[in-house]
Amino acid sequence: MTYVRRLSPMERYALVIHAVHPYHVDAVVEGEGHIDPEALREAIERAAQANPAIRVRLRGVLAGCRWVDSGIAPRLRVIDDCGWDARSEQGLPFELASLDPLRGGPVAEMILLRTRSGPSYLVGRAVHAALDGRGMLQWMREVFRALRHEPLQGSDHRRTDLEVQKLHAAAVTDQPSAPQSCIPVVPASPGERPLRYIWRRIELPGTTAQMLARCALFLAHYARQHNDGPVGFTIPVDFRSLRKEPMGLGNLTGYLRLYVGQEESTRSLMRQLQQRLRGYADCRVISGLERIVWMPIALMVRKLRTQLDQVLYQDNPHLPSGGIVSMGQLEASWFDAPGFRGRQAFAIPGAVGKLNVVFVQYAGFTTVTFSAPGAYNQEGQLDRMIAAFAQHFASVHAGAELESVS
Repeated sequence: MTYVRRLSPMERYALVIHAVHPYHVDAVVEGEGHIDPEALREAIERAAQANPAIRVRLRGVLAGCRWVDSGIAPRLRVIDDCGWDARSEQGLPFELASLDPLRGGPVAEMILLRTRSGPSYLVGRAVHAALDGRGMLQWMREVFRALRHEPLQGSDHRRTDLEVQKLHAAAVTDQPSAPQSCIPVVPASPGERPLRYIWRRIELPGTTAQMLARCALFLAHYARQHNDGPVGFTIPVDFRSLRKEPMGLGNLTGYLRLYVGQEESTRSLMRQLQQRLRGYADCRVISGLERIVWMPIALMVRKLRTQLDQVLYQDNPHLPSGGIVSMGQLEASWFDAPGFRGRQAFAIPGAVGKLNVVFVQYAGFTTVTFSAPGAYNQEGQLDRMIAAFAQHFASVHAGAELESVS
């Protein structure tokens, strides 16, 4: 039976964002050695057969839109003599806008970056309208299982994020507070602001307990150094792990808002987060969201383009100060393959909103990536914040080590 999944309202709006600026889920596997391209193509084909959601194309109009299995696995591009350091978009050896689902194109691709010396990289890319971060992690793990000739988990899951939310509607007790216009973490430069997103990656020593809350606390304190006002962050919630959904490659993510008050602490933020999770805040259906399926995408794209300055650079009750994503603790060995030893996988944050932060923890280090519109770094504002972030968490780790020794 052909894999078919309804296009949810949130996925539809993700297509609108993608039409304004490429909105991807990008994962990068870094490792030593080389992956044979032909073996990789065969692994991608096998993994895609077991996970048809990665092969879908958009079909239908308005409320009749569906993701339908095309039977075509994601293509693989091989780029040799790569000199990219994988720490920013600078020197990125491939085009950003290569996926065009609105014209019936594929939703995913893979890029193998081979170097003469130093690490090699395998990049998995997908349109966020078709795949979320946890789905991308599962897809990359499946490809590496196939490379190692291990059994594949496979998935035929077809439930949408909206259907999961409706399934738990009766359990929702956490209701949203009055809208708050959150200030950005770093100030945007004045003047002309052509829309482009930049990103940065850093590595921190060790792992830090309650990293999500500590990250939100640091960013809120930093924001208040240049402005007064409320600070809040969007926190994605994986329905697979928390709401016991079967593994799937679609968008199985809910969202909740975490507000950071002036007197907030790590403990109080964790308490706020746990309270909202117990209240199924991630399963709350946004009022009016279902009407989006009847709105032409081209009309929504035109409207969004006229509102970009207000959405991205002004206080706005609909967008928080940023988003914080915890991918948890991963194992480097998940990304081993014949002739290739994986060191880590990390995410390039989605190009949306004022600021996005994603962190992944491994044995011995934590990788953190940041993305923001270029106007937030025209005078080095974002880079200065990231430097302060790295210094702060290096100190936190050093303090924790001293406590453990004493």
